[in-house]
Amino acid sequence: MRIDIRVGRKGTAAEKALRHNLYLLDIDNVLIYPGGYRESFSRTINYFMRAMGWKDSNSHQSAAQVFEAHGITNEWDMCAICLSGLFLAVARKIPDISFSESVLDALDIVKTSGIPRPEVNFSQLAREVAMDIKPSETHLPALAASRVFDRIIRSTCDPKVHDPIRVLIDHILSNARDIEKSRTMAIFQNYALGSVNFVKTYSIPSLFETSSLIVEYDVPVLSSSNCENLLSASLKKEIRPVVFTARPSLAPRGVHDEAHYYSPEAELAVELVGLESIPMIGSGRTEWLAWETGDDPNSFIKPALIHALAAIAAAISEDEVSGLMAANTFLKKGRLSGPLSDLVGKELFVTVFEDSARSIESVSEVLGLLRDFGVKSSLYAKGIAVDHEKRKMLSAVGATLFDDVNTAMKN
Repeated sequence: MRIDIRVGRKGTAAEKALRHNLYLLDIDNVLIYPGGYRESFSRTINYFMRAMGWKDSNSHQSAAQVFEAHGITNEWDMCAICLSGLFLAVARKIPDISFSESVLDALDIVKTSGIPRPEVNFSQLAREVAMDIKPSETHLPALAASRVFDRIIRSTCDPKVHDPIRVLIDHILSNARDIEKSRTMAIFQNYALGSVNFVKTYSIPSLFETSSLIVEYDVPVLSSSNCENLLSASLKKEIRPVVFTARPSLAPRGVHDEAHYYSPEAELAVELVGLESIPMIGSGRTEWLAWETGDDPNSFIKPALIHALAAIAAAISEDEVSGLMAANTFLKKGRLSGPLSDLVGKELFVTVFEDSARSIESVSEVLGLLRDFGVKSSLYAKGIAVDHEKRKMLSAVGATLFDDVNTAMKN
């Protein structure tokens, strides 16, 4: 059953007390156009092409949309998969090439070999990896990518290069989200954050000087009038909005954690559109929870169920820490606690504004789990996309399609 509870919907005080009307708002391609990430992705791939002795290319420009359409939404993963694809293409051309796990050495080997740039279909590579992702691996596409590359290596490469290219690609993929080990992540973050914020965030030297491409290229999509309406309805408790994003973020509000890295990329986005006053569950929040509970931080990031449930709980309570803790308790112990206990005897209406089909599925699955505990809940999925492949994937999970968030807010 789909329900659209619009901003500003009327209702008696008694009716409002018996329902929770939540808005889950994704950031990238919903609240903002992520021009900074797009530009950082493009420049990162071209950075490695130049390091291999080739000229810049736009052959990868459309690949980010395809990755996202199939649920691979983290550019750190995208960059690692694309660089692996470039090295594999070289290994298929030069049977006697000898790679080690050092990316810098491998780049230099390719450059000195003088091999012309081979064509790599990054979009097709994204589709192949996505098709190999198992339900338990949606948070870590590098595992599926490793299997895909292994099959390609065995079927198309000279046996002499099997082990060296496997070692190199495994190193790239397995460390894709480790700033101290991943060359792809370091280059991407240097572009995205800019030199000054890169040093401030990671306490390691910048690799090159640049301004923040996030600041330069991100563009707000949510209109100022819709932002004002959203905030007004939130103050009146007509809706309870929450920003629901896989973007790197700081730790939960009120938490000071000096032991881990936190990058304020989600904060930059919500400030850009004027929604910094509402709760947010970004990847910094879920990583903090994982470190607190001893879990793998990668397993808590969208489209993980705990990310969706924490967003729901944080929207209800307007408290990020209690929302995160309640989500963890429910999924591990099967108990409604904290803000989730307020769902007993009430109706839960969730409207999610998303461009990722996998994330919509995770919200739907969470609501199904809550229904098993007697919580009456309904979901209205608003799929935001103009890209054909994305719209096809969103439609397949039952989302109503809109070109942008402003149109979705009105319908």
